[in-house]
Amino acid sequence: MDAVTVRTDDVDQARAEVGKIFCPHRLTPQAGVRAVQLRMAAHRVGGVGVIDLDYGQEVRIQPPALESFYLVQIPRAGSTVVRHSGNTVISTPEVASVLSPHDPSDMRWSEGSPHRIFYADRRAVDRELTRLLGRPVDDPVRLDIGMVMTTPRAQAWARGVAFLADELAQPTDASLFDHPQVAARFEQGLIGQLLLAHRHSHSDLLAEPGHHTNPGRLVRRACTLIADHHGEALTVGDVAEALRVSVRTLQDCFRRELRTTPTAYLRACRLDAAHRSLRAAEPGVAVTTVALRHGFVHLGRFATEYRSRFGESPSATLRR
Repeated sequence: MDAVTVRTDDVDQARAEVGKIFCPHRLTPQAGVRAVQLRMAAHRVGGVGVIDLDYGQEVRIQPPALESFYLVQIPRAGSTVVRHSGNTVISTPEVASVLSPHDPSDMRWSEGSPHRIFYADRRAVDRELTRLLGRPVDDPVRLDIGMVMTTPRAQAWARGVAFLADELAQPTDASLFDHPQVAARFEQGLIGQLLLAHRHSHSDLLAEPGHHTNPGRLVRRACTLIADHHGEALTVGDVAEALRVSVRTLQDCFRRELRTTPTAYLRACRLDAAHRSLRAAEPGVAVTTVALRHGFVHLGRFATEYRSRFGESPSATLRR
């Protein structure tokens, strides 16, 4: 994991330090402002990251096309006027601004508008869209400039970003994302949720109903793949990609054939595997170790789901 913390009141240093995290850009304090009060904490793992950024004063920021990454910028207070790709949005805590890699931007941050910024690598976004659709697309993903943060899907995504930020801020060897498979799985889920929660140039394709000529055979193949590989960094998108169908098609077939979802089936396989591991564990093995080994990042949720499935807590199984 990469981590950078910067505090400075010097405009030139602020421009240089922020430029190292994102890209070279113009930073102009607005009328009456001679110095900034930059406070920045940036953390990144794999293809995603979270940057908490506050200039403290009213500034104008003019980056060129980002080229290799996307940004979702969420003000925690104040407001920001963002012009990007021929559109303008007034961004507040209820409306995030979203920058795609293809066009320059012109932003005016008000005084007292600290932002939480989600960073996503362009290649990671392309890979996840391919998984969701079941096929690659030729044209780039262009996200709408304004993201309403008050919808249930957006709020769920924002909770994921908050969880990512908290874990990335932990000391070395103390974060769940120190485990590469856990970090990769969470990255895919967070980007996938963004593509489903926010409007973009391929949203209509994602919303198309899924059809398959032989849903029973598809589900049997998916169940076999999940049973054989549930201990790996496997996501539903990976399963769909391996079977050359879209995630929507896979989901529709699971509902039709098993009255469940691929996600629920994968989770059940992992719970069963964790149950077997806990029953066979040597003295000194921790529940957390077993949970992480089987892909459970949210330990509280793991304990709740485990109790629901087996009628006892993970620690009770471990003590037997």
